[in-house]
Amino acid sequence: MYRTTTALALSMATLAPIAADANPVRIDVTIAQYQGPAVYLAMYLTDKSGAYRSTVWVAGGSTRYWKHLRTWFDATGGQGADGVTGASVGAGRTLTITPDISAAMIDAGYVLHIDAAAENIGESPNEIQVPLTTAGAGQPIAGNGFITSFQYGL
Repeated sequence: MYRTTTALALSMATLAPIAADANPVRIDVTIAQYQGPAVYLAMYLTDKSGAYRSTVWVAGGSTRYWKHLRTWFDATGGQGADGVTGASVGAGRTLTITPDISAAMIDAGYVLHIDAAAENIGESPNEIQVPLTTAGAGQPIAGNGFITSFQYGL
Protein backbone atom coordinates (compact mmCIF):
# COMPACT_ATOMS: atom_id res chain seq x y z
CA MET A 1 0.00 0.00 0.00
CA TYR A 2 2.78 2.41 0.96
CA ARG A 3 4.65 1.76 -2.32
CA THR A 4 1.51 2.35 -4.38
CA THR A 5 0.73 5.58 -2.54
CA THR A 6 4.31 6.78 -2.89
CA ALA A 7 4.40 5.93 -6.61
CA LEU A 8 1.08 7.71 -7.17
CA ALA A 9 2.24 10.78 -5.25
CA LEU A 10 5.50 10.93 -7.22
CA SER A 11 3.74 10.58 -10.58
CA MET A 12 1.21 13.29 -9.66
CA ALA A 13 4.02 15.59 -8.56
CA THR A 14 5.71 15.02 -11.93
CA LEU A 15 2.52 15.79 -13.90
CA ALA A 16 1.43 18.81 -11.84
CA PRO A 17 3.66 21.35 -13.66
CA ILE A 18 2.35 20.14 -17.02
CA ALA A 19 -1.28 20.50 -15.97
CA ALA A 20 -0.62 23.88 -14.36
CA ASP A 21 0.95 25.12 -17.61
CA ALA A 22 -2.10 24.26 -19.75
CA ASN A 23 -4.53 26.94 -20.91
CA PRO A 24 -8.02 26.13 -22.18
CA VAL A 25 -8.15 27.64 -25.68
CA ARG A 26 -11.57 27.99 -27.31
CA ILE A 27 -11.50 27.23 -31.03
CA ASP A 28 -14.48 27.91 -33.33
CA VAL A 29 -14.46 26.66 -36.93
CA THR A 30 -17.46 27.34 -39.18
CA ILE A 31 -17.84 25.25 -42.33
CA ALA A 32 -19.20 26.70 -45.58
CA GLN A 33 -22.60 25.76 -47.00
CA TYR A 34 -22.22 23.13 -49.75
CA GLN A 35 -23.82 19.92 -50.94
CA GLY A 36 -21.94 16.81 -49.94
CA PRO A 37 -20.46 14.78 -47.11
CA ALA A 38 -19.21 16.30 -43.88
CA VAL A 39 -15.73 17.81 -43.67
CA TYR A 40 -12.79 16.18 -41.95
CA LEU A 41 -10.49 18.59 -40.12
CA ALA A 42 -7.02 18.19 -38.61
CA MET A 43 -5.81 20.88 -36.21
CA TYR A 44 -2.17 20.70 -35.28
CA LEU A 45 0.70 22.78 -33.93
CA THR A 46 4.12 23.55 -35.35
CA ASP A 47 6.94 25.33 -33.55
CA LYS A 48 8.74 28.48 -34.70
CA SER A 49 11.01 26.43 -36.97
CA GLY A 50 7.96 24.88 -38.66
CA ALA A 51 8.45 21.43 -37.11
CA TYR A 52 5.33 19.46 -36.23
CA ARG A 53 4.74 19.33 -32.45
CA SER A 54 1.31 17.84 -31.76
CA THR A 55 -2.22 17.21 -32.94
CA VAL A 56 -4.82 19.36 -31.22
CA TRP A 57 -7.98 17.79 -32.69
CA VAL A 58 -9.12 15.64 -35.59
CA ALA A 59 -12.74 15.90 -36.72
CA GLY A 60 -13.63 12.75 -38.62
CA GLY A 61 -13.47 9.30 -37.14
CA SER A 62 -12.71 7.09 -40.14
CA THR A 63 -8.93 6.78 -40.32
CA ARG A 64 -9.04 5.76 -43.99
CA TYR A 65 -9.72 9.41 -44.95
CA TRP A 66 -6.98 10.92 -42.79
CA LYS A 67 -4.46 10.71 -45.63
CA HIS A 68 -6.51 13.42 -47.38
CA LEU A 69 -5.62 15.81 -44.55
CA ARG A 70 -2.33 15.89 -46.34
CA THR A 71 0.01 18.28 -44.55
CA TRP A 72 -1.05 17.04 -41.11
CA PHE A 73 -0.87 13.38 -42.12
CA ASP A 74 2.59 13.83 -43.65
CA ALA A 75 3.77 15.81 -40.61
CA THR A 76 2.80 12.92 -38.33
CA GLY A 77 4.78 10.51 -40.51
CA GLY A 78 1.52 8.82 -41.51
CA GLN A 79 0.81 7.92 -37.89
CA GLY A 80 -2.32 10.07 -37.62
CA ALA A 81 -3.83 11.40 -34.42
CA ASP A 82 -1.93 11.85 -31.20
CA GLY A 83 -4.67 14.17 -29.95
CA VAL A 84 -8.41 14.06 -29.47
CA THR A 85 -10.78 13.03 -32.24
CA GLY A 86 -14.46 13.67 -32.86
CA ALA A 87 -17.11 13.56 -35.57
CA SER A 88 -16.68 15.25 -38.94
CA VAL A 89 -18.40 18.63 -39.38
CA GLY A 90 -21.39 19.12 -41.67
CA ALA A 91 -21.95 21.97 -44.11
CA GLY A 92 -22.96 25.21 -42.42
CA ARG A 93 -22.12 23.87 -38.95
CA THR A 94 -19.71 25.27 -36.39
CA LEU A 95 -17.29 23.10 -34.44
CA THR A 96 -16.42 24.53 -31.03
CA ILE A 97 -13.74 22.82 -28.96
CA THR A 98 -11.71 23.85 -25.92
CA PRO A 99 -8.43 21.96 -25.91
CA ASP A 100 -5.72 22.60 -23.33
CA ILE A 101 -2.67 24.18 -24.94
CA SER A 102 0.50 24.93 -23.01
CA ALA A 103 0.83 28.57 -21.98
CA ALA A 104 4.46 28.34 -23.13
CA MET A 105 3.22 28.01 -26.75
CA ILE A 106 1.37 31.34 -26.72
CA ASP A 107 3.44 34.25 -28.10
CA ALA A 108 6.36 31.85 -28.66
CA GLY A 109 6.24 31.29 -32.42
CA TYR A 110 3.86 28.31 -32.42
CA VAL A 111 1.40 28.11 -35.30
CA LEU A 112 -2.01 26.41 -35.35
CA HIS A 113 -2.76 24.78 -38.71
CA ILE A 114 -6.03 23.34 -40.01
CA ASP A 115 -6.25 20.94 -42.95
CA ALA A 116 -9.73 20.24 -44.36
CA ALA A 117 -11.10 17.63 -46.77
CA ALA A 118 -14.44 16.18 -47.84
CA GLU A 119 -14.93 12.85 -49.60
CA ASN A 120 -15.34 13.20 -53.38
CA ILE A 121 -15.17 17.00 -53.14
CA GLY A 122 -11.56 17.86 -52.46
CA GLU A 123 -8.75 18.70 -50.09
CA SER A 124 -7.72 22.00 -48.58
CA PRO A 125 -4.31 21.52 -46.96
CA ASN A 126 -3.19 24.26 -44.58
CA GLU A 127 -6.47 26.09 -45.05
CA ILE A 128 -5.82 27.97 -41.82
CA GLN A 129 -2.36 28.90 -40.50
CA VAL A 130 -2.41 31.26 -37.55
CA PRO A 131 0.29 32.13 -35.02
CA LEU A 132 -0.86 31.53 -31.43
CA THR A 133 -0.59 35.01 -29.99
CA THR A 134 -2.37 37.01 -27.36
CA ALA A 135 -3.02 39.75 -29.94
CA GLY A 136 -4.56 37.26 -32.41
CA ALA A 137 -7.07 35.86 -29.92
CA GLY A 138 -10.65 36.71 -30.88
CA GLN A 139 -9.70 37.84 -34.40
CA PRO A 140 -11.82 36.06 -37.05
CA ILE A 141 -9.97 34.57 -40.01
CA ALA A 142 -11.55 33.40 -43.26
CA GLY A 143 -10.49 30.10 -44.78
CA ASN A 144 -9.91 29.59 -48.49
CA GLY A 145 -12.01 26.49 -49.05
CA PHE A 146 -14.28 24.60 -46.66
CA ILE A 147 -13.84 26.96 -43.70
CA THR A 148 -15.75 30.24 -43.79
CA SER A 149 -14.65 31.45 -40.36
CA PHE A 150 -12.11 30.53 -37.70
CA GLN A 151 -11.11 32.13 -34.43
CA TYR A 152 -9.55 31.20 -31.12
CA GLY A 153 -9.83 32.68 -27.67
CA LEU A 154 -7.49 32.47 -24.70
